[in-house]
Amino acid sequence: MDSSQSSELVVVFDVGEVLVTPGELFAELARQAGTDVQTLTAAYWAHRGPFDLGGGADSYWRAVLEGAGITHDADLALRLEEFDATSRTTLRPDARSMLEHLNASSVRVAILSNAPLGMASKARTGDWAHLVDDWFFSGELSMAKPDRRIYEAVTAKLGIQPSAVIFFDDRQVNVEAARAAGWRAELWTSAETVQKTLRDLGLTS
Repeated sequence: MDSSQSSELVVVFDVGEVLVTPGELFAELARQAGTDVQTLTAAYWAHRGPFDLGGGADSYWRAVLEGAGITHDADLALRLEEFDATSRTTLRPDARSMLEHLNASSVRVAILSNAPLGMASKARTGDWAHLVDDWFFSGELSMAKPDRRIYEAVTAKLGIQPSAVIFFDDRQVNVEAARAAGWRAELWTSAETVQKTLRDLGLTS
């Protein structure tokens, strides 16, 4: 172990479908765009990869609208971007309670999310930002889960051993990649399950 590294444990969370459940996101995006949910959803995901790696919002929403057969409209694109970023950074009550509990227990908390720059900005300035110590977004790092490099980069930036990271994600492929990088990683199922895991580790009471 590098003498500059801390032995402090860090709890790292994904955001989407872990701390945040967007709910009727696609239905509302489709309504605003004037198309059906299936068409909008297909176009949304078809172009998401480059966006999550730091691509521009205007280019992304232009591609989504064109992919859905809709003439590009700058004002519409801005509305879709705002709604998407806000929906994807609005915490569920149980997730907020969990983060507050960790904060009260002085547990270091980090975020690692495949997310574009707009979502990263929303999260960093949101009403729950004070509950997070470290932020890592694919759009800012230009790499995404499950690429092993992103876990190694986060470990280095945190200044800890890989084994000191406790990570929760809703996708098994990301969990397995994190484990391969030396992290303790668990598949997210519920806030209650996470709290039990953290209690078992002695991080919370």
